[in-house]
Amino acid sequence: MKKLNLTANLGLKIASLLFAALLWFLVTNISDPVDSVRFSNVPVTFRNANSITDNNQVYQVLEDSDVISTVTVYAPRSIVDSLSRDNVVAIADLENTTNIDGTYYVAIQLNTNKYVNQIQSITGTIDSVKLNIEGRDSKTLPISASTTGTLTDGYIIGDVVTDQNQIRITGAESIVQSVKTASVNVEVTGYTTNIGTNAEIHLYDADGGEVSKDNLKLSSTSVGVSVTILATKRVPVTYQVSGVPAEGYVATGEIDTDTDSVLLAGRMSVLNKIDTITVSDDSLDLTGRTEDLTTTIDLSAYLPGNVSFGDEDFNGIATVIAYIDKKSDKALSIPYSQIELMNIPEGYDAQIVDDNKTFTLSVSGLSANVNAISEKDVSGIIDVSQISEGGEDAAGTYRTAVSLSLPGGVTTTDTVEVTVKLTKLEEN
Repeated sequence: MKKLNLTANLGLKIASLLFAALLWFLVTNISDPVDSVRFSNVPVTFRNANSITDNNQVYQVLEDSDVISTVTVYAPRSIVDSLSRDNVVAIADLENTTNIDGTYYVAIQLNTNKYVNQIQSITGTIDSVKLNIEGRDSKTLPISASTTGTLTDGYIIGDVVTDQNQIRITGAESIVQSVKTASVNVEVTGYTTNIGTNAEIHLYDADGGEVSKDNLKLSSTSVGVSVTILATKRVPVTYQVSGVPAEGYVATGEIDTDTDSVLLAGRMSVLNKIDTITVSDDSLDLTGRTEDLTTTIDLSAYLPGNVSFGDEDFNGIATVIAYIDKKSDKALSIPYSQIELMNIPEGYDAQIVDDNKTFTLSVSGLSANVNAISEKDVSGIIDVSQISEGGEDAAGTYRTAVSLSLPGGVTTTDTVEVTVKLTKLEEN
């Protein structure tokens, strides 16, 4: 047997092998050349976030660096044509952070989830995620509620109540501490009936600027809000004084107040039944007084149930002044002719038979009223049917009191009696 010599023509054999490899490479690249594809807005997935959160810290992505604006993949055309953005995997391992001047950087690892061995290269427009890392903090805030807009004329806002009155926020210490208030707002334009709705909770800093909730965890993002809409009606207030001033003094009947009417709020069916507010208060007692009475009264005590004041600037307190003046006296001489005899029995004649033609009457009151009165302003009445003894013959002489009529603001303590003679008329 002839022995095989592997070293014979060794150079020719190596050249043949290289030529074959080159030929394969040329054929492969001509039939499936390397190409590239670009994908936009590729999100970065974080791993091992607990390496931060377990240390009671939170992280915040800076400059939207958790999204790569463009990723370019180089691979054979057949591979490139079968890739989509969902095949690009961008990972940032939070266990491996680098702190540079207070900003943390996490390297981004790019790959694909298929054809891994056939990808020649993959690059992104950024190669790391920028983070702010700081301590976690929490705060509980009261929730306030307000309204905006304009109600229909004749209606006002009553109570604005939320179904929960607190919210707890958690996040980076600097953000949490910047939040000073939490509130909700309800639009009420055009409403005439109560409102029940859900409203989003908004957070504000000390200057009233809204704080973003993107990097905060809230115990609730919205709350139920009930807004009571009330009808309104303006009614007068009447003050009633009581008691008698000291001897020699009299109430003028004049009252001054800073609240002669009030705006009421409530259900229209209730307001329609209210025409006035009448105040009869112990503080308006003039008994024994010699000077004007000045007092304050809480008008809320005189409101019907389920009715409130419609003016938010009015606290319900009214100031009242009741005036007192010295009493003035005057003696009048009243002619008997000013006394009218009424209900004279049929068939009889009646007349006053006192010797005097006038009687004296002492009147008292405010100086202005007493000075203005004259004899002609006083009149009297006698009901003859009430003084006769009855029977077949009512003729006779009777002593009886006169019912006097005086002008307003003037009084008398005198009792006036006269003699009335009742005479039977002769029959024709």
